[in-house]
Amino acid sequence: MSYQEQHIDLGDLLLDPNNFRYQESDDFVYADEARFGESQVQAKAYARLKQSEGLKALKSSIGSNTYIPSERIVVRKYSSDPDKFLVIEGNRRTAAAKWIKEDHAAGAPVSDEVLASIRELPCVVVDADQDAQVVHASLMGIRHVSGIKQWGGYQRAKLVVTMRDDLELGANEVAERLGMSTHEVNRRYRAFKALHQFQQDEEYGEHFKPSLYPVFHEAVSLSPVKDWLGWDEQQGQFVNDDELQKFYSLISPSRIEEGDGEVSDVPPKINGYGQVRELRVILPNPDAFDSLINHHESSIDEAIAIAKQPEMARHWIRNVSAAKRALEDMSIRIIKEISDSDVAELENLKNLIDERLNDIKELRDR
Repeated sequence: MSYQEQHIDLGDLLLDPNNFRYQESDDFVYADEARFGESQVQAKAYARLKQSEGLKALKSSIGSNTYIPSERIVVRKYSSDPDKFLVIEGNRRTAAAKWIKEDHAAGAPVSDEVLASIRELPCVVVDADQDAQVVHASLMGIRHVSGIKQWGGYQRAKLVVTMRDDLELGANEVAERLGMSTHEVNRRYRAFKALHQFQQDEEYGEHFKPSLYPVFHEAVSLSPVKDWLGWDEQQGQFVNDDELQKFYSLISPSRIEEGDGEVSDVPPKINGYGQVRELRVILPNPDAFDSLINHHESSIDEAIAIAKQPEMARHWIRNVSAAKRALEDMSIRIIKEISDSDVAELENLKNLIDERLNDIKELRDR
């Protein structure tokens, strides 16, 4: 992979409207590359960056210290205009420089030294003779997947899918380029495909959002869940449609009509990857599964309690022994400070113990 260093006029640098950093936003719209150079497309990309965390601080730093070229901006020639360059890596630094130039044009005080430092920015131009898309994706991966400024799960998975499907790279090559294991590449690929399948669903697709990615990452990682939903490796999707609709209902908000005719908004029963893990306990237990799926008022915690009830019952003696030790360890000071409500709890415990002892006696006398 060869590069050419070059100082490029700030006005000739185009922000990338399809930057992976944007694609985790629920309102992201994919832009046609042929239109990247249009003023409105650039304005939207610029506005997104201005709202991003830390850009104002970066702008202030440049304004105070001038533009320090500690890292080169990586660009490639823009296909629709050979005089323009598309920023591959360094969109935030480019946007901060453009912001300072905009402030100066509006009359804000900006020193001549700062203006001189951002007039032309030091860049590395990717060799146009190479496959620019592969280079672009590889640079993104080096910087944001295995590097220090790491993206979130959705963005990483989107890059994996882009490299595998659009650039037709094998899983092993993607893994090498991104510094990931092949196993992790395949898992992120499956998770993104499963999330995309949810996005296309006629009934539940409206509830799609990139932040749901960890839920699907977990779903394709757990054998009981994969088997339940029928993951098909060849098709890259779940094929058990009936059960899949049940899963979608668990991760989507719903509306319930009350007896008085009013409609209540009900949040999803599963709203995080940790709760997906609990399906390993719920799925083998018919009562717990029925409670979770068929009773809208039942929470996942209640289903988990039902599933774990037999296990908890088997350990009753351990819990009784723990309570016994706690009572034995009560000091005189604690006993003097005990409240009426605490005494009532002890009375309830005593009564419950008497009831269980009577139950045992009656069963043994039969």
